[in-house]
Amino acid sequence: MQNINKLITLLYLINAIIKKVIFLNKKTIYYEKETDDLVNYHIKRKDLKEDFKYQNKHFTFRFAGFTLYHVIAKPIISVIMKFFHGGKIINKKIIKKYKGGLFIYGNHTGGMIDAFQPNRLRHKKNYIVVNPDAVSITGLKNIVMMLGAIPVADTYKIQRNFLGTINDYIKKHKSITIYPEAHIWPYYTGIRNFPSASFSYPIKLNVPSFAMTTTYQKRKFFKKPKVTTYIDGPFFPDQNLPLKEAKEKLRNEIYNAMVIRVTTRSTYSYYEYQQKEKDK
Repeated sequence: MQNINKLITLLYLINAIIKKVIFLNKKTIYYEKETDDLVNYHIKRKDLKEDFKYQNKHFTFRFAGFTLYHVIAKPIISVIMKFFHGGKIINKKIIKKYKGGLFIYGNHTGGMIDAFQPNRLRHKKNYIVVNPDAVSITGLKNIVMMLGAIPVADTYKIQRNFLGTINDYIKKHKSITIYPEAHIWPYYTGIRNFPSASFSYPIKLNVPSFAMTTTYQKRKFFKKPKVTTYIDGPFFPDQNLPLKEAKEKLRNEIYNAMVIRVTTRSTYSYYEYQQKEKDK
């Protein structure tokens, strides 16, 4: 009997190890609402100064930025995404053939993944609208800016420079990526509700937008899932509608495209997400 108990204990132990190895035990992340910030990088945020320079046009800065982005970062990004994440982009041709300025809207499910994938879509430099936290790390602000960060303006005065920068990049036929969900939910396989505020840019500038939806699939020999990103579009602004209605229409078109992609293509949940029960 004692030997049987030992055998059962051993079997339970082996079973637990197997579950760990094949990753059947999933971490559960609890949230209260879809706007919860579930990732904390422990960065002490610094407010943008009134004279914050969104574009440094000095030759040295521009040359260093070009070298860092095109010569160093992009090749490394391609290697990381392909070999560490199995990263694949579907329908890239529909955005690659468009030569003008455009906006890309994506679901926000991974810090590095979300920073990397847009840079693989076109030969031209991509810019990403980010939280000011991204430029708050001492010594890294210039590097982050060289890699294409556009921090959201804190005040009305800075807002003018922020909008002017977006307009300038679009005129130069660049792409600007926005994550309207705002907060990162790692490996989340749904689409959270998001407002239409950020969809005013393509309408005012009369340029197309694309949906960039990141989905996840299980891999045989790796703990973290495979990353497959789908591009849908272009979605053109309806200039016959008032701005408020045009924003809602564009937002809904992109939101629906994202929902279809995650519903049909995200087949593996690395984390389980559960909403906290409200206290009675």
